[in-house]
Amino acid sequence: MKFTVISHACLYIEHKNTRLLIDPWILGSCYWRSWWNYPEPDESLIKNIEPTHIYITHLHWDHYHGPSLRKLEKFDPIIIFPKHFNKRLLRDCQRDFKFNKILEIDHGKKFKLEKELFITSYQFNPFFIDSALVVESKECSILNVNDCKVFGLSLKQIINNHKRFEFVFRSHSSASPIPHCIEGSNPEISARSPLAYAKEFSYFSEKTNAKYAVPFASSHYFLHKDTEKFNKYYSDPSFVAKTHSRLVKTDQKCILMPSSSSWSKEKGLEIFQHDYSKLKDHIIEGTKRHEKSLKKRFESEKTIKLNKKAFHEYFKFFLRSNDFIFNFKFTFGFLINEVKTNSKLLCLVNGKNKKTSIIEISPNEELKKFNLSFVISCPIYVFNDCNLKNMYNTFTPSKLLKIYLFDKKANKNVNKIFNLLDLYENDCLPSYKLATFRNLEIIIRRWREFFDILSFIIIIKIMRKELKDLYLAR
Repeated sequence: MKFTVISHACLYIEHKNTRLLIDPWILGSCYWRSWWNYPEPDESLIKNIEPTHIYITHLHWDHYHGPSLRKLEKFDPIIIFPKHFNKRLLRDCQRDFKFNKILEIDHGKKFKLEKELFITSYQFNPFFIDSALVVESKECSILNVNDCKVFGLSLKQIINNHKRFEFVFRSHSSASPIPHCIEGSNPEISARSPLAYAKEFSYFSEKTNAKYAVPFASSHYFLHKDTEKFNKYYSDPSFVAKTHSRLVKTDQKCILMPSSSSWSKEKGLEIFQHDYSKLKDHIIEGTKRHEKSLKKRFESEKTIKLNKKAFHEYFKFFLRSNDFIFNFKFTFGFLINEVKTNSKLLCLVNGKNKKTSIIEISPNEELKKFNLSFVISCPIYVFNDCNLKNMYNTFTPSKLLKIYLFDKKANKNVNKIFNLLDLYENDCLPSYKLATFRNLEIIIRRWREFFDILSFIIIIKIMRKELKDLYLAR
């Protein structure tokens, strides 16, 4: 077996006649030119990718990347998804791409790719698609947790089902817009600091007892003019490695594996050197290298008009999906600048009356007077895309938004709306959609999560401990 780190969250595993590619974001940017791979994969590396199989952990565009998948269609790989409560991954793939064979695999059940090469998918999080993947052969066993923050009995299941892992790959940052995108907030004093994430990575990795822990799925930089400011919060893998060496007292080693780094039975570890301390210089170089595509994105804003029909249609069905279990009774809005007509538009969503409306406001008009819980400002091309493609679940990682809070419950309400939008787009609303034989089978396989949720409530919500403590609990 040989595996190569391709990019941010992409692994390429070669074994005899099988070439498994996981979460292919291998070219360009994602989230409307906001995110770019860091370091960016070399062209020669991309040319050598010819997958027979592709596994996608979840729906976010830095894992389920349209342009990359279209580039790989010519190899006619088998597409593999985790079998989750919903069919969103499967449905989008069938609609948007030309792959001939698409599979869903069960939680916790070994799936044979070829003789002596197996994968096992472990889903975690009851409503939103997320999964970890174990890849194992006689030579090597890999736990690719990626963004899946599994803990408790669910993590024990993974550890107990497999021999000792040689490598564990895990993210060490968050894609959440909170608190960074809330106007007036100070992310510097956020409870979710780089140190907190590094501790969480370290204690999780130690729990797996893997030989090597690899900081993963967190290395991208922002080149978009509206999000470049967030580079100051970049989660440096070298800082994570230093934290790990300080906290973990076992023989586990934390190693950095930037793009092009690999491991094989014959050659062992081959580490591609990258100097993360030169991030600022690399941002300047990256912005210059992608100047044309960035400029094209910025210029597009001047030619686009608000798709009012798409807004009303999306939220009409969203509001209808809100039932007696999942709903909201406040009003919030989206603030959209229509550069083409020099108009400032407030798109309102009223949860109590289940209605939408659009009003044009003057440039200096006070938003507080509209009695809103909060307002989200974002570029017009982002807003149109989200409404047309049912993709608000990809909206928040982009960080192409500003959130203005107006009432005492605004912070709580923002989180509620983001969760409701995710539930709606992932086939969980109305709630009766969860009552299917398919879901019953999945629930039985994933019964451990109910106890893990209870553990989370006790440790994090009631005892007010840090997320790292989820991995220290016995």
